[in-house]
Amino acid sequence: MQALLSHYGYIMLFIASFFEWQFSTLFSGFLVWSGHFNLWIAFLVILSADISNDTLYYLIGRGVIRSKKISNFVDQSKFLSRNMTTMKKLWADHPLKTMILGKNAYIISVAIVASAGATKMSYPRFLSYSIPSAFIQPIILLFVGYYLWNWYNLAAQYLSYPGIILAIVLVIIIFTYRSVGKRVAKKFEK
Repeated sequence: MQALLSHYGYIMLFIASFFEWQFSTLFSGFLVWSGHFNLWIAFLVILSADISNDTLYYLIGRGVIRSKKISNFVDQSKFLSRNMTTMKKLWADHPLKTMILGKNAYIISVAIVASAGATKMSYPRFLSYSIPSAFIQPIILLFVGYYLWNWYNLAAQYLSYPGIILAIVLVIIIFTYRSVGKRVAKKFEK
């Protein structure tokens, strides 16, 4: 496993991050914590995968709108043409907000990022919003992944005694139940 990570770890991280597997970023936080990955290299790999992914969606949106059949269909559909007008307005008036919120709207993120290409935003302008917004999610997920595994490791030494922990929890529950029960009984007696 260690040889596989040392030879192909960053390539596997790029592929997983390209396909938007946020778990891969969390897991890479663990691999940074355990010493298998370098924090800065992992961050740059995740960042480049995210920007490459955004570029692909942008190009798909740009290519889809160039298709005459699809372009005519969008123009004839009231729903799509109204929403395309809304997306054009969002990309024109609030591009950074649209990119940040769109990339983090997990179910519709592909459509929102592709809409930048469909609205015919220039590619350099698109990149000027894609690159800064690509920093947010990896920083948070790497931090959470790193500290999540660190906390797990710290808690694991205490979890080796499940019987003692269960007994302590039961004592706390019984004590709480009795003290709350006495207070409730006193209120009803009055």
